[in-house]
Amino acid sequence: MAKVCLGMILSLDGYVNDRHGDMGKIYASFEPNEAIETAMANTGAVVMGRNSFDESPDPDAYADDYEFQVPLFVLTHRPPAKHPRENQNLTITFVTDGIESAVQQAREAAGEKDVVVLGADIGQQLLKAKLVDELQVAFAPIILGQGLRLFEHLEGHEIHLEKLRTIETAQQVEIWYKVIKK
Repeated sequence: MAKVCLGMILSLDGYVNDRHGDMGKIYASFEPNEAIETAMANTGAVVMGRNSFDESPDPDAYADDYEFQVPLFVLTHRPPAKHPRENQNLTITFVTDGIESAVQQAREAAGEKDVVVLGADIGQQLLKAKLVDELQVAFAPIILGQGLRLFEHLEGHEIHLEKLRTIETAQQVEIWYKVIKK
């Protein structure tokens, strides 16, 4: 069965974007590496929230040049009036009946491959629901002081992790964890 993997690049103080919602400063130090390329090749579906989906100024562009050409499952309360363009590999499903449904549909679509989760709010929901199998965090060499935190709103949820591996690039450190489910 597909693993559910939450992966994000964070500032050293835990933010996924700056005070203006921009992620450029965080991604400036990103360098592709073998582990990321392997993880991307083993991705069978993506789950994201509507905020992450709306980061593209043109939703039709997902069909042309999105890095994951796999089925996308967008958790939302408000599907768009016009459905975005798709292609033979990339389909877009707007899920309105909850995070569990989004993950179930993504796992079915992924088959034996993994489900990648993108977005802070969706990540928090999945961690609370104990639906994350692995967590991959890359730390960018910047302290932002403000922005959107990945590990916000988890009060009362103690989450235990087991380190799987650590990867260093020229500027970032990535840590891959298994989420221990109790």
